[in-house]
Amino acid sequence: MTTTSPGVRDFTKDQLVRMARLFAHEAGVARTIERTGDERKRHQLTKTPHLEVWVMTWPPGATTDWHDHGKAAGAMVVVEGELIDRQWRGGSEHWTELGPGDEGSVAAGTPHNLTNVGDGYAVTIHAYAPGLTEMTPYTWEDGQPVAIDATS
Repeated sequence: MTTTSPGVRDFTKDQLVRMARLFAHEAGVARTIERTGDERKRHQLTKTPHLEVWVMTWPPGATTDWHDHGKAAGAMVVVEGELIDRQWRGGSEHWTELGPGDEGSVAAGTPHNLTNVGDGYAVTIHAYAPGLTEMTPYTWEDGQPVAIDATS
């Protein structure tokens, strides 16, 4: 007898991108979240013990600041707008410009910063596996992200 739940438990980067694309193509998903104010907003579309999918709106200039997703890997698809994803990988910063239909991904534990660089609101769909149970904030010091110790 098994005591675990059936279904997919681990997702590859490509599978996370496909999941985000699936929700991005869902009619009306971009309208499930309001586009008001000057702060980023998010709304959870689905959640299992092994996967979360969110829709987010980004006013012009909105940013996540540097952070990682702990043990969760992530992928996103841009529905509307223009964003830049800055990631710290292999000891250096990597920039990716993203527009409507573009996708991005971030490995578990990788510091990154996502910013709306367009003149209007941006809308993105994000898939995370496993779910987001931890996030580490970072500060930028001496040309690199440094984890902020929550215990200090």
